[in-house]
Amino acid sequence: MQRDRLIPLEYLNHRMRRPLSLPVWVPSRTNLRFRKAMRLSDDNVFSIINAHREAGKDTGDLLSMLLAARDEETGEGLTNQELRDEVMTFLGAGNEPTAVTLTWAWYLLSKHPDVERRLHAELDEVLGGRTPTIEDVANLTYTRMIIDETLRLYPAAWAIGRGIVDDDEIGGYRIKKGAMMLHSPYVTHRRSDIWDNPEGFDPERFTPERVAERPRYAYFPFGGGPRQCIGNTFAMMEAQLVLATVAQKYRLSLVPGCTVEPDPIFTLRPNRAVLMTLQPR
Repeated sequence: MQRDRLIPLEYLNHRMRRPLSLPVWVPSRTNLRFRKAMRLSDDNVFSIINAHREAGKDTGDLLSMLLAARDEETGEGLTNQELRDEVMTFLGAGNEPTAVTLTWAWYLLSKHPDVERRLHAELDEVLGGRTPTIEDVANLTYTRMIIDETLRLYPAAWAIGRGIVDDDEIGGYRIKKGAMMLHSPYVTHRRSDIWDNPEGFDPERFTPERVAERPRYAYFPFGGGPRQCIGNTFAMMEAQLVLATVAQKYRLSLVPGCTVEPDPIFTLRPNRAVLMTLQPR
């Protein structure tokens, strides 16, 4: 990373660690670096949007779909600013959370060789040595359960904010309209009254039968309701395919003595580099 620029995600982490930092409009060195990074990002995104508009044709990508979208009532399309906001959301949410989830998945697999062996058996049976495609996702059921269990223990979105639309009372506490509340998948996913051995790593929790036994929001790594993460389906498919592609060819083993803990900043990253060795299967 260049010293004169601060990538947006790094700035969010900075704000999470220092909630009393100067507002972004104050021209501090950190804020200036962040604003420069955002200008660069915006310039790149707006140039792509303008190029798509000028081309005037569907190129089969996400931006083309957004350009074609129309409001059901007015028939109007998205403005350039609205398109920019959607694209930036996908760029941010489609990168960091999946990378963090896969890091934790390999960390957990390295510590649970029995689960890793069953993963390899499924990959060998379903793929037979070929590269997985989207058509294989439905058949990689144990691979999906590993991702689900990883997200239970280490949800990338460890806390989710919601605005209160009406006065309410929760657990005896009065909540005022307009307040902001945080609810934490990380905490809920480790409640002993919902999950047996909540600190353990057990992908079998996510068989259809066991999922049906739990309350609807016992597990919500992507939030829930109408404000659920728009990229949840894509993220799960992406994580499955990357895990399957790598795991069918390699074993990742945690370097002896490498210990990590979750670091709750913007996403639930490990607090240090996860050092691993790569071995062909």
